[in-house]
Amino acid sequence: MKQLLKKKLGLVFILVQFLITVFFMGLLVYVDMLPDRYLLLIVLLLVFLLLYTFFSQMSKKWYIVGRVLAGLFSVVLIVGSAYLIRGYAAINNMTDANIKVDEVTAIVLADDPADSLDDIGDYKFGILKDIGREYTDSMIDSVSTKLDKTLSIKEYDAAVSLVEALYNKEVGVILFNEAYRETIVELKENFETETRILANHKIETIVDLEEEEEQKASIKDPFIMYCSGIDAFGTISKTSRSDVNIIAVVNPTSGQILLVNTPRDYFVPLSISKGVKDKLTHAGIYGVDVSIETLEMLYDIDIDYYARVNFTGLTDIVNALGGVKVYSDKTFKSDWGPSFVQGYNNVNGEQALAFCRERHHFGDGDRQRGKNHQHMISAIIDKATSPAILKNFNKLMKSIEGSFETNMKTKKITKFVKLQMDEGIKWNIESISVDGKGGRETTYSIPSKKAYVMYPDETSIETAKENIQRILDGKKIKKEKEEKSGGSN
Repeated sequence: MKQLLKKKLGLVFILVQFLITVFFMGLLVYVDMLPDRYLLLIVLLLVFLLLYTFFSQMSKKWYIVGRVLAGLFSVVLIVGSAYLIRGYAAINNMTDANIKVDEVTAIVLADDPADSLDDIGDYKFGILKDIGREYTDSMIDSVSTKLDKTLSIKEYDAAVSLVEALYNKEVGVILFNEAYRETIVELKENFETETRILANHKIETIVDLEEEEEQKASIKDPFIMYCSGIDAFGTISKTSRSDVNIIAVVNPTSGQILLVNTPRDYFVPLSISKGVKDKLTHAGIYGVDVSIETLEMLYDIDIDYYARVNFTGLTDIVNALGGVKVYSDKTFKSDWGPSFVQGYNNVNGEQALAFCRERHHFGDGDRQRGKNHQHMISAIIDKATSPAILKNFNKLMKSIEGSFETNMKTKKITKFVKLQMDEGIKWNIESISVDGKGGRETTYSIPSKKAYVMYPDETSIETAKENIQRILDGKKIKKEKEEKSGGSN
């Protein structure tokens, strides 16, 4: 000890390495991603390195080498801690999601002379009578307060009627939930250029979903997750149509995942529509909770979690993974440029988005697009559960912040990571899709005009229900796995 005390600088190196080591070990335990055997090996290695530094400072010959190595060990641990903190923070930021954002805008015709809200105080305001009224009323209150006057209001039953009223100059301005925009653009292709936004008002609402009792649930218990792909770029919490509606039934014990695709145009009652039928994609206009409740009604299931991703998120995730290898049932060229061959294709983020969005070049349209979504999810899972993900882990975490969200809690995700690393589960991923026949109907969201819908095929729904239950029970689905080989579809 006398020798050690004479070398005060050596004592500083020991103390610094000790503190950094303790901090890093504490992080490993808190994050709880590593299996116990790996954690034990790392702890033993860190203790050995710390003892080496200690005893090297007792030596007249090796104390310089010990200090150099102590510095290197400390730098490595600091970098490792930064990666852990960054990764955990990214997971934390995209989990436990319970907020949806609705944006209501004041829209006038493109050639209207008004430049701001101050110019439209005497205009007649068009609004929807019932649908999404709480959001509209919130903006009415905001505008009334700003202008210090009571607005002249005219009500309409449907978004299309509301837009027509603006075009026909029955009203001078409409208060419009931006979640309807893509639906309106499908009916009025020049809507974007013929109108303009004068002001906007954002409303944040808590999504109230029944939470799982985490204390009682085992990490190996089967669960059901709703995977929603919204037709928008930018902020993931933005309320929008859900063009991808896939239920993932996961059984960690049997290593099975069943992906059940429900076409976006499926003509079903929404949970809020009092029995009136609508396209499934329109459920997303009213929030992810409505999409979940509608699918629960359709399949008689309880959905435990949801995950939402938008166009930006898909592109970023695939790029962060270093690209994925996705299977295509057909050879085709997408509307966005990239071409794909039947069989496996190596794709980057932009190509993956084109692959998932295409439907016009398929004879069965949205049915095939749904299959492509399932193939893409499988490709992402395969890449994300492979050891190759480790080299891009921090990049992946950074890329998906803000473009991916889930209500699954952070600790649940880290436990799944730990389970995967511990057992190296080889997931068997199967895909099915419910079917139906096309037709034209008015819908709950757009009651004034008929639109394309898909009438559900009850036999395919019953088959899906049976297969969902089989996966939950640890059995295999009653479906022969399709061979992904050559030949034409």
